[in-house]
Amino acid sequence: MLSVMKIRTKIVLLFSIISTLLLVVFALYVSYFTYDSLQTKFFHRLEENAVIVGDHIVNQKEENKELYIQVKRKYLKQLSEGTDHLLRVVKGSDSIRFKPNLPMPMSFYKDVLRYGKGRYMHNETAFVAVFFKDQLHHDNLIVVSEGVDEYGHDEQRQLDRTLITGGFLAILLIILMSFYFADRLLKPIKDINSDLGKVDIANLDYRLSSKFSNAKDELGVLIANLNSMLSRLDISVQSQQSFIGNASHSLKTPLTIIGGEAELARNLIPKEHEAYYSLETISKYADKMELIINNLLQLSRMGFKGEVDNKVLIRIDELLYEIYKAERSIHKDFRLSFDLTQIPEDSDELTVFANPDLFYIAFSNIISNAYKYGNGEQVQVAISCDDRNITIKVFDKGIGIPQKDQPHIFTSFYRASNVGDIYGNGLGLVLAKNIFDLHGAELNLYSAEGEGTQVVVTLPKIAF
Repeated sequence: MLSVMKIRTKIVLLFSIISTLLLVVFALYVSYFTYDSLQTKFFHRLEENAVIVGDHIVNQKEENKELYIQVKRKYLKQLSEGTDHLLRVVKGSDSIRFKPNLPMPMSFYKDVLRYGKGRYMHNETAFVAVFFKDQLHHDNLIVVSEGVDEYGHDEQRQLDRTLITGGFLAILLIILMSFYFADRLLKPIKDINSDLGKVDIANLDYRLSSKFSNAKDELGVLIANLNSMLSRLDISVQSQQSFIGNASHSLKTPLTIIGGEAELARNLIPKEHEAYYSLETISKYADKMELIINNLLQLSRMGFKGEVDNKVLIRIDELLYEIYKAERSIHKDFRLSFDLTQIPEDSDELTVFANPDLFYIAFSNIISNAYKYGNGEQVQVAISCDDRNITIKVFDKGIGIPQKDQPHIFTSFYRASNVGDIYGNGLGLVLAKNIFDLHGAELNLYSAEGEGTQVVVTLPKIAF
């Protein structure tokens, strides 16, 4: 349960529980030892009373009579509920003549004869017995003083009420304090999280700072490590941007030359020449590669900025049809069917706000994959929409993707284990997913080996 709580809640809960346990233990300690102390004092008063009574009886001295009366008056208030029991014991005997109507067992009286006195507690009634050797009478004497410590019990109840009331107030105060200190403890972390929220790929030169820590404490070390990581990321991203820019420029120049030379050679030979089709194919693919390089460069740059440039309103059905015509011109055996039974009558509802070149690359990759891995079967594309989204489903009945490979389908350069000699580089789906993610769209894939694959793209609609 604690694992799903926020750190602030954990701190408050743990601090409150520990403090409450300490308060309870302390209150029990105070209550118990106060009870023990009051009981011990009351036993002493009973014992003093028993001694006075016993001395008065066994001595029968006139001078003790006045003292006896004064002492009884002194203890009268505290021992008003008490009773004194006089038990005679045959001299030389180790037991009393008869057991009185008292709750103590016979072993209690034997201990009194052996040790000279004894104590016994029955419910709230205390008993103290004192043994006296009576020189003036035939039998020895045991005086049992009985009493209920009403004063002590009142004191104990008052103390317990005070402890309970004070405990509840202390627990409430502890909870309030725990919230306060939890907020104070986590304030630096909140500041760090707030600062980290300002960092993205476009401003990796931002550095964290905190007024709640210094360079030597734990938070200071954490901030220093985060700043060091940001510095390394900044250097890495700048290097990557520089590499992509240089690589794109270096690739575009030879592609432009190849395309130009192929176009020139094609214009110099008749269409009937056997090399004409090859030159036309070279020129077409050179243009396509240049377009791909430009769009990859644009995708890389917008990834660094975390946003998409050059967005326009485009019709999804028209874009998909353009891709179909392009694939058809390249692959003569390419077959595709459109399911438009669920599209609305208003064509504007099939409009999205996106970068057309990037969407072309993304959907072209998906449809091209459906053709490549579809065993030559017809590819199906279904378009539907609701109040918020446009959904495009691309089906094929090809080789499918093994279950063990599906968790890795959006990993760069990863290819399924059953593709065999089918050409590919493991970037098509990755690139498509990145494009849709940047546009706030969603791409999901469902596949079964030997049965085919279904790719579902959900695009947010444009409100008119």
